[in-house]
Amino acid sequence: MYADESYVFFEYDDADLLHAIEIASPGPVTLHGVRLLGRPEDEVVGELRAAGHEMVAEEEAGSIGWALPALGVTLGGTAQDTDGFESVRFRGVPATLDAFEFFEGPDGRSGPGEAVVLPHRGIGAVRIGAARRAMRRLLGPGIGSVPEFGAAWQDTFFSGVVLAYDADETVVRIAVTGRTSVGHDGVPLLGRPRRDVRAQATEAGLRVLDREAELVFPDAGFSVLTARDGDALPTTALVLPAPVPPPAATRLW
Repeated sequence: MYADESYVFFEYDDADLLHAIEIASPGPVTLHGVRLLGRPEDEVVGELRAAGHEMVAEEEAGSIGWALPALGVTLGGTAQDTDGFESVRFRGVPATLDAFEFFEGPDGRSGPGEAVVLPHRGIGAVRIGAARRAMRRLLGPGIGSVPEFGAAWQDTFFSGVVLAYDADETVVRIAVTGRTSVGHDGVPLLGRPRRDVRAQATEAGLRVLDREAELVFPDAGFSVLTARDGDALPTTALVLPAPVPPPAATRLW
């Protein structure tokens, strides 16, 4: 997720290949000269239809969304037509509307704040196994979606946290971006050159494994990522998945 005047989301598949791009209002997005965000929905839909595009309407959680299936484009709606579309999402293959929702959080400051890693359990108050509803109360507004791979559900919070859930809507994966302060055993992990994180962690007696664009902390069950491989690059995200249970014992007699 990148934030400037609007939010831009890049989604990757299990092979780390970009497969979808989403831009939130008021991003300057156009399709064949039609401005898609920041305008009344009926005007946008009317102009796209006049240009010969197939438009398919679907309703999700009280919001109307429109898909252009042949182009792989989805326009996310609101409850009020005059509000304009909330986002536009593009995939490189034809697609219908994906299930997603914008949700609000409690009044006042929300987010994980400064946090520490709890090995194999979570990051601060964000815990593996926590209920989706509780995490939304804690972390505030964001976008809920149905991933095309991996987890059953996903919430991308504007505070910089991305949570994946299983079918029971409990947390199975935590990702925190560099907009959040996270540490482990006194080592600040995000927003620093990768070599500095590795050096300080090693000096603190922590076991660290090097992988491409990734520092793995196997004893605590998390990884610290950079945008690409390079020791001078700053760390940008921390990922902590649910522990993998050991394989069941096999009787040999």
